[in-house]
Amino acid sequence: MLDSELVDSTFFEKVLGIVDAFLNAYLSTVYVVVITLGSVLFFLNQIEKIRNSYFLSLMTFSGVPVISVILLTIIILGDTYQYGVTAAPLKLLFAFSVLYLLCTIVEFLLFRRKISLIHKLR
Repeated sequence: MLDSELVDSTFFEKVLGIVDAFLNAYLSTVYVVVITLGSVLFFLNQIEKIRNSYFLSLMTFSGVPVISVILLTIIILGDTYQYGVTAAPLKLLFAFSVLYLLCTIVEFLLFRRKISLIHKLR
């Protein structure tokens, strides 16, 4: 930013800039916590009952991302319906959540392929 832009900005614009920074930091923190939780749940596949169950194994891989995508979809649709606009950080968070969900689905399919190969060899 140029110095002239700082002088010309109003108090309200400065407050909005601060609120935007806090919103971005909050959403980033929430996203990191959700990603960490989703990644830690992969280790539940060490339990044989979960590993051998297709549904439980799918939930350990994609359960948290599916829930976060559903919640973000509801929030974005609600904001769009109620206010006619959605915050840009929410749209970005939604995009990354969908991308993470797709990655976990691919990982799950690769995992199931390896598990089926192991069962065939036995």
